[in-house]
Amino acid sequence: MKKLIVLASIIVLSGCVQPRTIEDMGIILTRGVDKLEDNNIETTISYFEFNAQQKEYSNIVTGRANTIKQARIDANRKTDFRLTPGSSKLEVYGRETAEKGVLRYLDTLIRDARVSDTMLLAISDTTAKELLYKAEKHADVNTGLYLHYILERNILNNVIPRVNLQDFLRFYFDKGQDPFLPILSISNDKPVLSSLALFQDDKMVGQLPIEKAYLIGAFHKDLRDLFLEVALPSEPFKGQMRTDAQSKNETGIDKFFALLTVLNSKSKSKITDIQKLKFRTEVTFDVSLMELTEEIKLNNPKVVRKLEKEVEKEIKKQYEQLLAKLQELNTDPLGYGTIYRINKPNGELKEGEWYDYFPDIHVDYHVNVRIFRHGTER
Repeated sequence: MKKLIVLASIIVLSGCVQPRTIEDMGIILTRGVDKLEDNNIETTISYFEFNAQQKEYSNIVTGRANTIKQARIDANRKTDFRLTPGSSKLEVYGRETAEKGVLRYLDTLIRDARVSDTMLLAISDTTAKELLYKAEKHADVNTGLYLHYILERNILNNVIPRVNLQDFLRFYFDKGQDPFLPILSISNDKPVLSSLALFQDDKMVGQLPIEKAYLIGAFHKDLRDLFLEVALPSEPFKGQMRTDAQSKNETGIDKFFALLTVLNSKSKSKITDIQKLKFRTEVTFDVSLMELTEEIKLNNPKVVRKLEKEVEKEIKKQYEQLLAKLQELNTDPLGYGTIYRINKPNGELKEGEWYDYFPDIHVDYHVNVRIFRHGTER
């Protein structure tokens, strides 16, 4: 009897569902979130529209309310399409919003079964609204996809690590590691990838130039096909440079640049003294030499090894500078706190405990660089 009642209820409820066609829906691809001065939330939505005449095109609509879901409802009142997040690919937070904390907005995403946990997250260096409207001016097809493609292209090229909704939440809830997100800025009136946002818990506390994002990326995946430009001192290569290059060096030019392609990378970190908070990190880069701004005689293996050593010194210096910056901001995207936690006898960290320790950790960085191809001998 109970089964019959349940079955009857399902039949009745299914009869109440309003049929939807794709022409009735606005498919949300990107949503921007900004917290206003009056504590209201403004959401800017880029969505696909479908109709029989124009087939498909994109549009942008905004809404305001005290809660993010009500802001979407307010936006929906301004269009004759039913906005649905079933294909959301990107969520963008304005800088000021990110600095105040993003967890409350992520919570609404988690609760919505229609939102994929592989959706990308990003920060706008201005407001999310301004970024989306600037993108609209340059998008051939869809504003939301335009921004998504910028991020995807740089993720595939290993310029930035991939951080989706699931990744961000994993970093957030892992006591001992902090999240990070890409920052999109406006340059020459166009959206560009400019830097990496650093978080303490769910609040943005600083940023890292995009050319240094690989330092964090190497901790989270093996890097391949990444272009890496490093500045190197000229002094160690006196005698191996062409005559004109050496004469320029004597007139004040004390460095040159090497462009490398990372063929592969590996990183490994461990704790060497848990009481003194000492760690050791070893990072290996296998690279191909693409270009030098000075001509160096690379037909001698000793000169190639010298070049490897100088690149190692430069990358090690970058890691040491990065650690100092992270300790100043008290944010740990490298995950040293996780290593500390799993090596504790009880394997636990109290809420906020790692922030008391992290500014005082010591890391011994060992960088290994191997140049496998360096082009024509000079």
